[in-house]
Amino acid sequence: MFKRTKVTDGTATGQGPDAENWDGKEVGFRKKSKVPGVMITQYIEKLPEGKSHPDFTRKPIALTIQEGKFAFFKAIVTGDPKPTVVWSRNNGDVSDPARYQSKYDPNSNEHTFEMPHVKPDQADTYKCFAKNEYGQAMVTVVLNVIEVGFKMTKAPQQQAEVANCNFKKVLKRRSKVVPKAEEPEKKEGEIDPKFWELLMSADKKDYERICAEFGVTDFRWMLKKLNEMKREREEEQAEFVKNLSDLKPIHINADGTASFELEFDLLDPSSSIYLYKDGEMIPYTKELGDKMKHCLRKVGRKYIFSMRDLMPEDAGFYQLDVEDVNMFSTDFKMVDFLVKIQEVKAMEREDAVFECVISAPLSKLMWFGKNMPLEQGDKYDIEVSEDKLIHRLVVKDCMVVDKGIYAACAGIKSCNAWLVVEADKGAPKGKKTARKTTRAGGSGTDLQKVAQEQQQILDKEREERKEKIKAAREAAAEAAAAEEPEKTADSGAGKDKGAAVKVERIDKTSVAATTTVAGDSGSGHSAGKASGGAKQDGSHADAGGGHSAGKASGGARKDGSIADAGGGHSAGKASGGAKQDGSHADAGGGHSAGKASGGAKQDGSPADAGGGHSAGKASGGAKQDGSHADAGGGHSAGKASGGAKQDGSHADAGGGHSAGKASGGAKQDGSHADAGGGHSAGKASGGAKQDGSHADAGGGHSAGKASGGAKQDGSHADAGGGHSAGKASGGAKQDGSHADAGGGHSAGKASGGAKQDGSHADAGGGHSAGKASGGAKQDGSLADAGGEPGITSGLSDIHAIRGQPAELTVKMNTDCDGAWFKDGEPLKSGGGISITKDANIHKLTIHSCRDTDSGLLRFVSGDLSTEGRITVGDVPEFDEDDLHKFSKPVIVRVGQNAAFKMPFQPQESLTVSWFKDGTELKDGGGVKIVREPNHSRLLLRDCLRSDSGEIKIQLKNPFGAVEATSQLIVLDRPGPPEGPVETVETTSSVIEIKWNPPKDDGGSAVTNYIIERQERGHSLWTKLGDVSAEKTSFRDRNVTHGKKYSYRIYAENPQGLSDSLETADSIMAGIMILSGPPGKPKVVSTSKTCINLTWTPPEDDKGVPIIGYQVEKRKKDTNQWLALNAINEPIEDVNYAVKDVTEGAEYEFRVSAINESGAGDASPPSAMACAKNPNMRPCFKDPEDFLVVRAGNSVRVKISYEAEPPPHITWLKDDEPIAPWINVINTEGMSQLVIPSSKRSDSAIYTIKAKNSVGEAFFDVEVRVTDEPKCPGPVELEQTVYGKVAVSWVPSPDQELDDRLYYVVSQHDSNTRMWKTVADRLFANTYTAHNILPGIEYHFRVYAKNDMGLSDPSQSPTWGANSNRVPISSNGVSSMEISFERPPSILVPLKVHTPPKGYQLYMTCAVRGCPTPNVSWYLNNTCINSDKNYYITNSCGVCSMYILRVRENDGGEYRVVAVNSLGKAECSTKLTVRD
Repeated sequence: MFKRTKVTDGTATGQGPDAENWDGKEVGFRKKSKVPGVMITQYIEKLPEGKSHPDFTRKPIALTIQEGKFAFFKAIVTGDPKPTVVWSRNNGDVSDPARYQSKYDPNSNEHTFEMPHVKPDQADTYKCFAKNEYGQAMVTVVLNVIEVGFKMTKAPQQQAEVANCNFKKVLKRRSKVVPKAEEPEKKEGEIDPKFWELLMSADKKDYERICAEFGVTDFRWMLKKLNEMKREREEEQAEFVKNLSDLKPIHINADGTASFELEFDLLDPSSSIYLYKDGEMIPYTKELGDKMKHCLRKVGRKYIFSMRDLMPEDAGFYQLDVEDVNMFSTDFKMVDFLVKIQEVKAMEREDAVFECVISAPLSKLMWFGKNMPLEQGDKYDIEVSEDKLIHRLVVKDCMVVDKGIYAACAGIKSCNAWLVVEADKGAPKGKKTARKTTRAGGSGTDLQKVAQEQQQILDKEREERKEKIKAAREAAAEAAAAEEPEKTADSGAGKDKGAAVKVERIDKTSVAATTTVAGDSGSGHSAGKASGGAKQDGSHADAGGGHSAGKASGGARKDGSIADAGGGHSAGKASGGAKQDGSHADAGGGHSAGKASGGAKQDGSPADAGGGHSAGKASGGAKQDGSHADAGGGHSAGKASGGAKQDGSHADAGGGHSAGKASGGAKQDGSHADAGGGHSAGKASGGAKQDGSHADAGGGHSAGKASGGAKQDGSHADAGGGHSAGKASGGAKQDGSHADAGGGHSAGKASGGAKQDGSHADAGGGHSAGKASGGAKQDGSLADAGGEPGITSGLSDIHAIRGQPAELTVKMNTDCDGAWFKDGEPLKSGGGISITKDANIHKLTIHSCRDTDSGLLRFVSGDLSTEGRITVGDVPEFDEDDLHKFSKPVIVRVGQNAAFKMPFQPQESLTVSWFKDGTELKDGGGVKIVREPNHSRLLLRDCLRSDSGEIKIQLKNPFGAVEATSQLIVLDRPGPPEGPVETVETTSSVIEIKWNPPKDDGGSAVTNYIIERQERGHSLWTKLGDVSAEKTSFRDRNVTHGKKYSYRIYAENPQGLSDSLETADSIMAGIMILSGPPGKPKVVSTSKTCINLTWTPPEDDKGVPIIGYQVEKRKKDTNQWLALNAINEPIEDVNYAVKDVTEGAEYEFRVSAINESGAGDASPPSAMACAKNPNMRPCFKDPEDFLVVRAGNSVRVKISYEAEPPPHITWLKDDEPIAPWINVINTEGMSQLVIPSSKRSDSAIYTIKAKNSVGEAFFDVEVRVTDEPKCPGPVELEQTVYGKVAVSWVPSPDQELDDRLYYVVSQHDSNTRMWKTVADRLFANTYTAHNILPGIEYHFRVYAKNDMGLSDPSQSPTWGANSNRVPISSNGVSSMEISFERPPSILVPLKVHTPPKGYQLYMTCAVRGCPTPNVSWYLNNTCINSDKNYYITNSCGVCSMYILRVRENDGGEYRVVAVNSLGKAECSTKLTVRD
């Protein structure tokens, strides 16, 4: 029973570090690329100046493509020195040039990796390596291939369970992750199944984090197994869902719930969806309600799993399955705060910092400010340390409104703190303070130290997991070694029975290729087999001289070495043991009936299996370092062969005397050991080397066969001097040469090997009953075989065209006969075939090839033969009608699609290619190529004019190629005519121009040209006409002498108009005639901003009308004249206001007349003029003489004035100097008086005084500072006459302070229930209400009013039917005897008034008397009742006089006289009018 040696390293062949030229350790420094997904390793810490490691500026893009299409990846690489770029794939090699092609474009610096006619087995993850002496950059890209005609063949798992009657599994659904309660005891170092489930649902950027968490360090092994598991999982998922995408891991939401999301489409809507937590199914509801904790909602294609009322026990591993297939897995972790955020007190415009430390790395926390989620932006900075343990929130430019509670949330854990923002008291009022550069806040602890301690704890846990995994693997290796105790003894003299050594790499997912190799077997005398072991370093040990009828083997040691199995005499087998360090122990001199072989050493070298005398097999052991021990001197009746070395060399199998076979071993470096001197009845041959050379199989005396081995470097070892009844031949070398098979004494055959470079080694001197010949070279020459016949030029496979002749030739090195065979049948001349011989040249001629001529042809001359296959077929061809149809040009317009189709007969091995102007077209971009079995189509989308050209299709098979050509014509409007426009003739009546045809006519001939003209100074273009395409000139006869014109020309074809060709300069009709100079300009007036000029027209206009003038100025003490208007903007009048002047500067001016020819001579310059205002007495511009301001507000009196020179401004208050706190602001042309916070005492007449050298001016402004009046006092009602009620009130407290205060009375009755104003502008404190009816309730309100508005009202008592009546005497006297008559009396006298001149005036008094007195007004004892300047009213005893504008003669003594039959009353006052 053979036992396998287990190797704990789980890396498959080609996937280990050697696959990327690594030594198994990370050498260098990891660098971050600007391009995401690029891994950079820098070999040295500091780069020399001007040098750089490789990097990708453009990385390949993942591609999903249909089977049979053209797939390619593109990358752009930088680095100094220039990097070399290599492509590889995860599962397979890319060495086949027919399937993979790497290209480089030096112009665009693009590296392209192409896969023509992509196949499904090419779907894989590809890698691109860029490497120079300073580093390496690597990027991966995925290729997905959509298989055409793919069908799902996998039966559902549940049906298989039912078929097997396993109903328990069907009815009880469980997750593939076993619950913790049922989880079997895990072996130390075993990987948790959750690891793979998380990886299959995670993004690639999270792979490293997950591996670190579970202690997995072999990323290559992980990626390989993960890809295999993903493929299996995708196949399972495809049975139930499609379009699985947008997998979002579980996270905490702002509302305190946790959720994860994914999108997919159910193939069967009735499929069941299950949720698991830690392997146990959990119930859920369709909506997040009060009763169920878990919810699964569907929104469109999106499935959202939510969980509310989060608790610490909710942490776990969650999975979503459809039927029995897992769709998504995510891990919900709980993170705690080691350091929580603290309260921050910050000044206004300062930055505030909140920081915390968490217990486990987390890439992002959720930050909240005043219950609102915060994101990175202009206001907030969210910072995370490299170890992802320290998290910071920076609130930038704090303002008072930022004050509040801020919180950090990590899962269900959170912490919060206040941000207190204090206002900057030192900041000036009304102005924004400057931004501060300081930061406030922080935790107050050493966060870095806390994070480092936590990181050490996490690293320690991670290392413990790694050690457990490593210990488990070592224990497995030791257990495997302990199972084979028979291999631990030395094989030098051991007599053990063992098994052949097989080195395997085994893990859970992959087993490396098993390599069984043998060392060189030399001079062995044995009836068994002696062979050298295989070395992994590329060398094989010599298997020599072993004498044994059996096998003797060295045991396996725990330190990795196998004991020597030497000298053992056994009926078994002697072989060297296998060492884990890569070496095999020596299996030497063993005398055993068993097996003697070199052992395998851990250092990689097998021990020597030497000197063993056995009837069995002596072989060199296999070394893991690539070398095999020598199996030398073995004398055996078996087989003596050189071992195979992995470094490419085989040990010598020399001198073996055996009845079996002596051969050189095969070396992985391409060389074989010498199998020399073997005396055997078997076979002695040189081994095959992977470096291309074979060891010499020389001097072998055998009845078998002695031949040179085949070398991969192209050379074969010499098979010389062999004395054998068998065959001695030179080996075949990959470099094209064969070793010499010389001097062979054999009854068999000695021949030279075949070299790949086309030459054969010499097979010379052979003494044999058979044949000795030189080898065949691929270059067509035969080596000399020392007189023996040989084939110099042999047959090869050819393709012959049906109906055409074909000739096959064989050249010998000597003149000898030969025979031809076809498919094993002999051929003779006749039936269309001719066989001829000319000396040493043999020819087979087929006059007209037919399908029956296809087959395998062979030429035989003695023991020599050569063969080749002939295949008869046809060159592809087109149908004549299809070819004629295809040859017709395809004409399209710009922007349209052009389509070409070419039918052909279906053929095998037919390649279809499309070309445009000799360049092959590829599918992609605007080019679409469709290949069907019987036709091919080409579609060019959105054609441009530049796409015009020759379109060619090529059909190619092994017999030849055929092409068909068509033309693509893309029509467009023509290009513009070629310029410049030439002026052929210009006179006062004709302008003739000329141009050239356009370079590009747009694919169709130009039909005509269109000419347009524009007169200088105008914006309108006028069409003059068109001319035929043959004529490229035009005569314009409608021109005016002296005027200038511009022309533009269009070319026209059936597709439209071209762009225009325009004249560079205007063309004048006739010669230039300029006007004479105008008169000398005169300065009309000057100011500091403007100087007004006037002039006279020129005396001589030269007969050409003048269209305007150009004015120029020159500053004093300068020589440069500056034009004030352009020639194409002439001044049409003979006067002009020059506003482009500087105050105080002196200028002179001149004028030129402009006609159609341009500006004429300039006039003489004007006199110097200074830009300043003329002297003038101050005057005020539209001042306001009255201003009302609310008390407490600022008073701002603005007065504009004009004066030259600037005046001195003085302000007075009631003819007195103003107080110091009153501000005066003087600017040019304006003076302002400002009282910051006014009071009633600021009411006054303010006078502004402006005085300069010319004179002075005064102006008075009355400023009244007041406020809303206070309400009047209590209101009293009194009825003295039936139907009338006297309303009186106590005056408002503001009445004495404000002479403009008056009263307003409103009335309300129970009938109308509405308030209405019954009296306004009352200056008295009484009012008589009329029409007061009995039985109705009345109410009155009295308001005080001034310039600022109304006061609050004073309410009267209710006046009703039975209240406040005048008592009626009941003494028996009749009411008719009561009398109400009384003489006049003055209730409210006149007040003193002092209004300003021009102001309005109200003068009021109240008179009572019965009968109603007659009231007269007197001014200075003159009655003014009839004077129209006074408006006099008498309303129920209230006498008022109104003056609209007070005049000076309105001042004086006013008197009111009231007279009735009972008497007279009067009152008087004085009116003073102020200026």
